[in-house]
Formats: sequence, structure tokens, C-alpha cells
Amino acid sequence: MKNTGPHAPVAAGRAEQLRSLFCSPHYARLLAAARDRLEAAGDLARSLHLRGFSDGERRTLADLLGLRAVPPESSRVTLAALDAALQASAIRASLREVVEAVGGPVHDLRADRDAARTQRELVWAAARARLEAAGREDLAPWLEALRAGGSVRRAAREGQGEAELLARAVDVALRLPASGKLLSVLAAECASDPHALDPGTPLGGLALRAAAAIAGWSEVPTAAAARRELWSEVGVDCDALSAEALVLGLRPRGDGLLARHLCEAAAAGEPRRITLRELRASDLAAVPGEPVFVCENPAVVAAAADALGDRCAPVVCVEGVPSTAAMELLGRLVASGARLLVRADFDWAGLRIAGQVLAAGGSPWRFASADYLAAVESGRGGPALGGREAVAPWAPALAEAMRSRGVAVPEERVIEDLVADLRR
Repeated sequence: MKNTGPHAPVAAGRAEQLRSLFCSPHYARLLAAARDRLEAAGDLARSLHLRGFSDGERRTLADLLGLRAVPPESSRVTLAALDAALQASAIRASLREVVEAVGGPVHDLRADRDAARTQRELVWAAARARLEAAGREDLAPWLEALRAGGSVRRAAREGQGEAELLARAVDVALRLPASGKLLSVLAAECASDPHALDPGTPLGGLALRAAAAIAGWSEVPTAAAARRELWSEVGVDCDALSAEALVLGLRPRGDGLLARHLCEAAAAGEPRRITLRELRASDLAAVPGEPVFVCENPAVVAAAADALGDRCAPVVCVEGVPSTAAMELLGRLVASGARLLVRADFDWAGLRIAGQVLAAGGSPWRFASADYLAAVESGRGGPALGGREAVAPWAPALAEAMRSRGVAVPEERVIEDLVADLRR
């Protein structure tokens, strides 16, 4: 079907005729200004200010409108008046026909803006829906802050589409906190580029905001050390040297450099940090059947070192969300026959941390509903529970007990019991 509406394209012969009639330089400024107004408004409601128009240009306009006098420079003329004059003339053309014949199609910028706005709404709605489907209400403030601040739109100007960039930022956010993962690996998984989360990249900046929201940081860090610390708090390590695991009393098999250092530290009753780089260069293995205790807080390790020294059983401290090094170490220990005994703080984050470690193998250590209730009833409860709730598959009644009592029990509140268990 032919397009015969008011915005139908001008036929080739007709366009050539109009171009020949309006090719005078005296029409150029007038038609350019008319195009700008038509594209901005989409209709004939706007007017043209004749400021800057030469005498010749205003005289041409007077002839077109059938005016007896040349309009002054400070006057205005409406698009509707121009359109009516053209349609009443011998050529019987609309203003839009003339403008398009001289300079090509008129774009409806207002409609384009409305369409872009609608598309943007759909993009953000899809992002919100993904968070809701994943049960990640904790990320809703992060998403709204991105939208309100315009950071996605600004970052997208660097070459990546806004929709694609936001989708990838949500991909990263939904993987946080991670279960001990290198930043480059996370970037490759979410964006097919190991450098996509590097400092200064569009996606890296948006993802770091998500990490700050999850970790409870009020500001997004700019210093390199602070960025590494923040990533670490959500289980992501920036490199193989910053990824560490804290241990005490670990006496692995083997005579490699790391095994010797750990045995020496255990004999001296001193804690030792192991980097991911060291682990990857070693053949570390546990004594088959040996229990290895896993805790969340360094305070447990410090107390055990002070109280037990070289008589402390092997203990690995994950220090919050397990690092890549911690998960690598625990995996090595389980694979070589160690028995992991796992616990963390009695709070929602602690349940998630313990769940990550128990997924690698092992059993809970004083980390069931009875242990929680005993601590609360003996007056060792701590602050009110907050944040996103979690489950405890190893002890289904634990989450319900915590929900009903509403208080956390940090490991520091039961530290004497834990240290007693660590005596060799």
C-alpha cells in the first residue's frame, strides 16, 4: 500500500521541482530553521525567530508570505503560517514537503526520544525483574542508585550499549558474594573478557558499586588497596598474591617449601598466611583422616594461638567470604583425606559462608540450632540480625531458630568453647 499520509515521502519528480524552486541561498537559513523546529516538535506548533536573518532573507520570507513590508529582525513567524502560505501558493506543497525535498527526510526527534525512553524503561524493568527472580532484594538499592545517578548511561558512551552494559553489570552482581574467585575469572565468565572488571572499565565501575552495596560500604573506594579489600569482602581476589588463607596448626604432608613453612609455623604455635600463588606452586596434602577446623573470624585463630600454641589442632580461618586461596586450600585438604569441621558467625552472612565451605565437603562444628539457642539462652547473643536471610541445609531448624530469636551470635561470643575444641 502506498504511503499517502501527511508525512509521505516526496516523489522524485516532485522533489526535483521543489529543489529547483527553493535552491536560492535566501531560503537556506529559513528551511534549516524550519527543519530544526519540525524535528524537535513533530508538528507545526513552533515559530521561528528571525534574529540573524539578512535583509535579503527576510525579503524572501515576505514574498513567500505575501507581506507588504519586510518583517523586522526581532520578529517571529510560525511554522503554521509558512505551511499555509506554501499550500496556498501555485506549487501547493506543504512545509514538510519543501524541507524534505531540499534536505532529506524530517526525523521526528520527539518520537525518537519517546521511543528511547520507553526502551530504557523496558531495560531497567528487565534488570529489576532479574533481581526479583533471584531473590536479591538486597541489590535493589544498588540498581536504583545506578539509574538515578545516570552512571550506566555515562559509562555506555564509551562504546558499549546501555542495555548490554546493564545486563552484564547485573550478571556480575548476581554472582556476588562469590565463593572464592579471581577477578579476571569472574570477568571472563560474565563478559568474555578477563579485563572487563579492571579498574577504569565501565563494567568494573558498576560492579564495584554492587560489591560496595553488598559489603555495606558507604562509598566506592578509589585507592587500589581499598578496591582489593572491597573485592575480597565479597569473595573476589584481584590477583594470586592478594588472595590469602589464614591457618594455624596445619602440618601437611610433603617436604616442599610451603609444607615445611607450615610445619615450622605450627611447631612454633604461630599463625601463617598462605597466598594463592604459593598454593598453586605446591603439592600440599593433608594427613588422611585428620580433622581440620574451619572458622570465620581471625579472633578465633589469635585466641587459639595465645592459649594453645603448638598444641592447637589444624584450623583454617576464611575471614568472611572465603577467598580464592581459602577455597583452593580447603579443596586440597578434602581431596587428600582431611575431615573439615565448619562453622561461622550465627548471622545470615555466616550461614552463607558456612554453606560455601560445606559444599566442598565436611560437617558442621558447633553450628546447629541447639548450639545457637544455647548461646542465646546463656546471654551470649549479640546484635540484631540484619540483611538478606539465608538457609542452613545442614541444619534446617537453624535458620528458623535465628529468625525467631532475631539476634546474631558472633564467634567471639563463644570463643572459649571453640578454643577448647582446638586443643590437640
